[in-house]
Amino acid sequence: MSEPHVTGESPVPATGATGVTGVVTAFRPTAALIGNVESLREQVDAVVVVDDGGGPGFEPIFAALAAAGAEVVRLPENAGIGAALNAGIRTARRHGNPEYVLTVDQDSLLPAGYVQALRRAAADARAAGVEPGLISPSRIHGNPVLRAGTRNGVALGREPIQSGLLIPAGTLDVLGGFWEELFIDLVDTEYYYRALAAGLPTVLAAAEFDHSLGTMVEAKVFGRPVPAGGRPLQVRTAATWRYYYIFRNRLVTGRRYAVRYPAWVAGGIWGDLRHLLIVTLLAPGRTARLGSALRGTADGLRGRTGRRHSA
Repeated sequence: MSEPHVTGESPVPATGATGVTGVVTAFRPTAALIGNVESLREQVDAVVVVDDGGGPGFEPIFAALAAAGAEVVRLPENAGIGAALNAGIRTARRHGNPEYVLTVDQDSLLPAGYVQALRRAAADARAAGVEPGLISPSRIHGNPVLRAGTRNGVALGREPIQSGLLIPAGTLDVLGGFWEELFIDLVDTEYYYRALAAGLPTVLAAAEFDHSLGTMVEAKVFGRPVPAGGRPLQVRTAATWRYYYIFRNRLVTGRRYAVRYPAWVAGGIWGDLRHLLIVTLLAPGRTARLGSALRGTADGLRGRTGRRHSA
């Protein structure tokens, strides 16, 4: 991949020192990203926004972000979430060497006090003798994050999503970057298990933020809505093309961690299959979705990674 284009020499520090730099990944964003970044700037020292090769037509948005004090990194092509995160993290560490990096999706809005709550959870964990590898909110969009028990009274999490995730510099030193060849889906899950294998658990903080977790569609069987409690039942789906990466990456990451974490690998495969069965029975777009999942499964068995270019 050719070198990214960077707007500005370095991120502009925000008021007050937090030791945190935010890294926001963006792909063909709406103007809502400007407000999200301005809000984030109030909680961190600096913000790096990575344009993941979305193409022309978004210059006014990225210009507004630069004017708001963010450093904008423009990738020449769509390289995937792992590559975008790594580009942002490299930029953040090259300029400011922050104590933490906070990774954020373009559609995530973090409430006031969010970063402070995650930093407090990290400090409390260390005081209890637990070195945090990752720090995650305990709830996202009203849904609890999966839990992994406690250690010395510290609540631990399982498989956090990368948006809203606080990563200590020490974790980055030990683990390096995200696995870019996954392109999208399970990039954060793989990083979690890599951290866990290195003895770096995920600590849960008493915090929450709003983030889209898929699209809700009306469930139908033979063209008829399915009632549920007097209302039409809705099911959560991902974009059809995402099922290729979900099933492919589940297999390629499963191969990497099957020996050490066999229960996770088996549980992850079963969870994906169960979801696919539900949306196949109840959600429109069945044929395309199944085809995408089957092609991903085939490529996962072959061990293929990277961006999928063929139809």
